[in-house]
Amino acid sequence: MKKEGFLLDIGYITEKDDAGKEKPVIRLWCKDKEGENFVVIDKNFEPYFYAIPYTSQFYTHEGDAEEKKRLVEKIRIYRENGTIRIKRVEFCQRKLLGVNQKCLKIFVEHPRHVPLLREEVRKEGLTVLEADILFAIRYLIDKQLRPFDGVTVAGEEIALDYADTAILASNVSYKKMAESDLPELKIVSFDCEMAASVGMPSPNRDPIIIISVAYHAGNEVKAELFVMSDEEFRVGDDKRVLEDFFAFVADLKPEIIVGYNSDSFDWPYIKERANKHKIRMKLGADGSTVQYEKGRALPGVNITGMLNVDLFKLAKRDLDSVKVKTLENVSEFLGVMNKDERVNLSPREITECWYDSSTRERLYEYAKADAVSTLGIATKVLPLQIELSKMVGYPLDELAKMGRGRQVESFLTLEAFKKGELVPPKSGGGEKTFEGGFVLPPVKGLHEDVIALDFSSMYPTIMISFNVSPDTFVDSREATGEDLYIAPEVGHAFKKSPDGFFKRIMGDLITRRRQIKADMNTHAKNSAEYRLLDIRQQSIKILTNSFYGYTGWSAAKFYKRECAEATTAWGRYFIKRTVEVAEELGLEVIYGDTDSVFAKLPTGDDVQDIREVTREKARAVSEKISTEFPLELEIQDFFKAIFFTGKKKRYAALTDKDEIVVRGLEVRRGDWCEQAKEMQTEVIDMILRQKDPEKAAKYVKNVIHDFKDGKVPLQKLIIHKTLTRKISGYETKQAHVIAAERALTSSFNIEYEVGSKIPYVIIKGGGKTSDRAFPVDIIERSAGLEIYAESQKYLIDVSYYVRHQLIPVAHRVLQLFGYEVSSFEDVGQKTLGQWF
Repeated sequence: MKKEGFLLDIGYITEKDDAGKEKPVIRLWCKDKEGENFVVIDKNFEPYFYAIPYTSQFYTHEGDAEEKKRLVEKIRIYRENGTIRIKRVEFCQRKLLGVNQKCLKIFVEHPRHVPLLREEVRKEGLTVLEADILFAIRYLIDKQLRPFDGVTVAGEEIALDYADTAILASNVSYKKMAESDLPELKIVSFDCEMAASVGMPSPNRDPIIIISVAYHAGNEVKAELFVMSDEEFRVGDDKRVLEDFFAFVADLKPEIIVGYNSDSFDWPYIKERANKHKIRMKLGADGSTVQYEKGRALPGVNITGMLNVDLFKLAKRDLDSVKVKTLENVSEFLGVMNKDERVNLSPREITECWYDSSTRERLYEYAKADAVSTLGIATKVLPLQIELSKMVGYPLDELAKMGRGRQVESFLTLEAFKKGELVPPKSGGGEKTFEGGFVLPPVKGLHEDVIALDFSSMYPTIMISFNVSPDTFVDSREATGEDLYIAPEVGHAFKKSPDGFFKRIMGDLITRRRQIKADMNTHAKNSAEYRLLDIRQQSIKILTNSFYGYTGWSAAKFYKRECAEATTAWGRYFIKRTVEVAEELGLEVIYGDTDSVFAKLPTGDDVQDIREVTREKARAVSEKISTEFPLELEIQDFFKAIFFTGKKKRYAALTDKDEIVVRGLEVRRGDWCEQAKEMQTEVIDMILRQKDPEKAAKYVKNVIHDFKDGKVPLQKLIIHKTLTRKISGYETKQAHVIAAERALTSSFNIEYEVGSKIPYVIIKGGGKTSDRAFPVDIIERSAGLEIYAESQKYLIDVSYYVRHQLIPVAHRVLQLFGYEVSSFEDVGQKTLGQWF
C-alpha cells in the first residue's frame, strides 16, 4: 500500500532478528490530511558515521586506503554479553570545509555501539565525523524528512496493537505538502496544585489536590479539573486524581501536551506521586511509560508519539521583554489573559483556600485559569516553533530544549548533507572574546523630531557580501592579491570565490524570506495566509541573524572566531561611515549603536516643516550609504520626542504613531519593585507626551507620600532576582540569596530550585540591606507597612524603598531637567544626602 501524511514525531525501538541479533527499528508517528493517525515502521535504515585521516595527504595510494579500511573492519570490542564489531565499511567522496575528501563510511549494528566504536576508530589514526548525530535525526537528514511536513510511504499494512493503521515500509520519502493541508493538532495543557502542609509542596509528603487541563473543543476552550475528595485528602491519597488525569490524556490522544515549568516541577512531582502509588505512567502512544531525561542542563520529559513542550523554556529563551517570567506575566504580555481578569493566588493562599471550603471555589477558578493561560500561550508561540522545527529538522519537543546555537548547527547539518559537505568536529576553540559593534555615546537629554536609520540584516548581509565563511578564511600571512576580501581593522581575509558554505546557505535563506515578504503583500494583514507567511519569514530571520554569533561560539562545530571578528569589524566601519555621511548632509547624529543611528536637524536650524526636512535628509543619507556599500540603510522610526540618559541602550521615545518605546530603563528590568516601575512609566509618559517635568516631579512626591502612609500594597514592593546557583555556591550572599536561605530554614521549609526568581521585600532592622531581605512566600498576612510571618511582626523598610527604589527611578529621568535627589525630600524628614 501507499500512504501520504504529515510527520509529527520520530523514534526508534530495538528488535531481535531471526539470528537473535539486536537491530534498531525506526518508528514515524504521522497524521494524514483527514486527521487520521498512522505509524510507519522502517527496518531498513542502518546507523553509521564517517572517518577521514588526520591529513588530507593520507590516501596517496589506493593501497593505503584499502589498508586503513581493513584495519577498521577488524575492530572488535569484547563484552560478556557478546562482541561489538563494525558491520561494514564503504568508501565515499565528501567535502570538509570545501576540500574534497575520500572518506570511510562506517556502518554498525546498533546506535548504542557508535560511541564505543568511534573511540576505537580514532585509535587507528582517523578523525571521526558525525558520530554524535542521534540515530533518529540521522534518519530524518538522510531521508530529507521534516517534522510537520509531508512523508510518502510505500509498504505492507501490518497490525499493531497500539495503532489503527500501521505500515511496514519498503520505501519512505519526503513529499512537499501545503501548510494549509496540515490537519488541526490536538493540544492539551495541564497544571498541578498542591496544598503544602509545611512550606513549599514536597512530593514525599504532600499529595496533588488538583490537576487542571484545558483543550480546544471546536471553537471553544474547555477546562476540566481532577480534584481530590476531602476523604482522600485526609489520608493523602491522590491515586484517583492521577489515574483520572492519565485516563483523560490516553482517551484524548493529543499530539502535543504543554505545561509551564512542567519539566522541572509538574512532571517530576507527578512521577514521585505515581511511584508512591505504584502507578505506571503509560502515556506513550504505544503504551510506553513517560521517560525522564537526566544529565543535561535542562531537564526533559519524553513521551513516545506525543510532543511534550515546557513553555517556560520557550519564554526563557525567546521572551526577553518579559523580565519576570511567571505564567501570569507571560500570559498578559502575549494578550492571552490579563492578571486583573483572573484569580491570582500565592502558594500560601492555595493552601488556605483548600482548607477553607468556603473559599475553595476561588482555588478552582485559579486552577482553571492556569490551564487556560497555558493553552493560550501555546496557541500564541507554537506556530513559530513548529515552523522552526520544520526548518531545523528536529521534532518540536527537542527543539523547545535547544539554544539558538544548537538550532543553527542542526540547520547547518541538514544543509551540509544536501551539499555533500561533512560537519567538522568541534575544534575546542576556547572562550575568546572579540570586539563588538561601534557605539557613539548618546547625547544626554530630551530631543524632539529625531529619526532613526537602521541597517537591514547588517551582519548576515556582511557575511554574504564578503563571503565570510569558515571554508573561505585565509590565514593573514597568506592574505595577498585582489582575489581576497580583507576586513578593516582586524585584517582577516576571505576568498572572493568560490562561494563559501555559509554564503550559499544564508543567500538562499534571504532570497526565501524576500519572496515570502513579497507574497505577504498579496494578502490582507488579518488573513490566515498572511499570518502563516509572517511566521515563516520570522523563523528564517531568527536563524539567519544567528549565524554571526554562531561562528564565535566556541562550542560550535563550524567555529571560526575570525569570521565573527571580521563581521563586526565591517559593521563598525559601515556605521562610522554612516555617521560621517549624515553630518556631511546636514544632520546631527545624537546616538549610534552597532547597526543604527539616531539623528536630527542641528539645534538652531530654522525650517518651517522640520519633520519633512529631517525625513528628506535621512532619505539622502540612506540612498548614499546604500549605493556606496552592499547594505541597505532604512528609515526605521520617526520620534516626536526621545530622551537619552547618557548610557547606551537606555532611552525612552514617543513615535509618530503615538506609541511609547522604552529601552534599558528600570521599567524594563525585573530587579525593581512594581511600584518603582509603575512610577517610572508614569514619569516617562508625562515627559514625552505632556512635556511637563514639574507635573512629573509632583507625581513622584505624591507616590512617596502615599507609600510612607502605608497606601501601597505589599505586592507592589516585591523585588525578584534569579538564583543562579545553589545557596551554598555563593561566596558573597546577596539579598535574594539570603531571602532564599531564610525561606529554607523557616518552619515552612521552602527550597527554591536553581533558576528560580526569588521574591522578597526589605524589612526594617539593623545590619546590611541584604541581611534584611525577607522572602514573600513565608509572609502570612500584611497590613499596610506591617507584615506577619511565623507569629512575628516585621516592618517594611520605608527608607530603603524611598532611597533605593522610588527616588532612583524617578531621578534617572528627571535629572535631565535639573531635578536633584533632594528635590524629592519631604518636609520634616532627613535629607536624602544624610541617608546616603
